[in-house]
Amino acid sequence: MKPSNFIFLEEEFPLLFNLGQSAEYNLHPDPVTCLMKLRQFAEQLTILIFDSIGLGFPEENSFHQQVKKLNAEQVLPSTIKDFIYTIRKKGNDANHAVNGDLKEATNVLFSSFKLGKWFYEAYSVKNKDIS
Repeated sequence: MKPSNFIFLEEEFPLLFNLGQSAEYNLHPDPVTCLMKLRQFAEQLTILIFDSIGLGFPEENSFHQQVKKLNAEQVLPSTIKDFIYTIRKKGNDANHAVNGDLKEATNVLFSSFKLGKWFYEAYSVKNKDIS
């Protein structure tokens, strides 16, 4: 078994690492599960951002409202916001409609990796070089 591309998250953000690794392992055998794990990854990452910057959660504390608040507060760069919206939407489709294929899951996995890399570089205390 090859090491996870999300290994850089393991020490400081073990839940994100576990979700990313689980998504990778499910990519080929079960793309729908991969997409659901990536949605969980993005949601937990969003919660960590709120905690890191000390921002209060929205009154209607859904994942969608959290992302809207982070965007309104200008916390998220445009591309990162787009990654999160795509991951949330594809993850919801996977969860509620049992919908998702290998190509879609591969694209969302790559976006999730870029999201995780951005998060690590922006919010890690250790912030080791992960290039």
